[in-house]
Amino acid sequence: MVQWSGDAPNPEAAEQMTTGMAATQRRVAEARTHGPLVWQRTGTVGTELVLRDGTAPGVVTGSVVVGGPRPYSARWHADLDGAWRVRALTITTEGSGWRRNLALSRAADGSWACGAEESGPADGPPAGIDDPARLGGGAVLLLADSPIFLTWAMRTLRLSAASGLLKAPVIRVRMPWLTVVAGESSFHRFGEHKLRVSGDGPAVTYDLDSEGIVTYQPGRLRIAP
Repeated sequence: MVQWSGDAPNPEAAEQMTTGMAATQRRVAEARTHGPLVWQRTGTVGTELVLRDGTAPGVVTGSVVVGGPRPYSARWHADLDGAWRVRALTITTEGSGWRRNLALSRAADGSWACGAEESGPADGPPAGIDDPARLGGGAVLLLADSPIFLTWAMRTLRLSAASGLLKAPVIRVRMPWLTVVAGESSFHRFGEHKLRVSGDGPAVTYDLDSEGIVTYQPGRLRIAP
């Protein structure tokens, strides 16, 4: 806490503090735009690290460690096209005595291919999807509890505060079992720094920064400074 001596704040000191805060905010914003991103789980012990190569779409990798009653780790690679749409995703999840692999890819004609592998006893639904033809070619891919996929969805859909409520087909990959589900979600960006998503359970509201990166989900996660 800053304490001022005397009856009034020193103008020079106040200006230096304001300048310092602005510089810090610029550094944080620049790091989020160009560098790695880290989200911390708030509902349980867990962290996700996302590594990007600059600001253009391309190959992005992520690593996840989650604690709680069923701890697991995950590693994923996503390949994005020029419209920020995920055209390929490979992901591995692993827990005590079990392991799952999933590979999703979209062909030029919009059709999806899906392959899944499982090893060890895992008390959960099967990985993948029984009929990839149910996955729409224009669908937005969302990985559960991975906020960067919401940022890509907003950019793909060109979602802004002026867009209003927008419904879109989605492909959801549920963690940690890697079950793939086709569905529809509603996206609503109200103001520059709020996003509401519904369609898979109760509606969820997220805080965003100026680049559309999720910074906070109440009771679930927050971005690390």
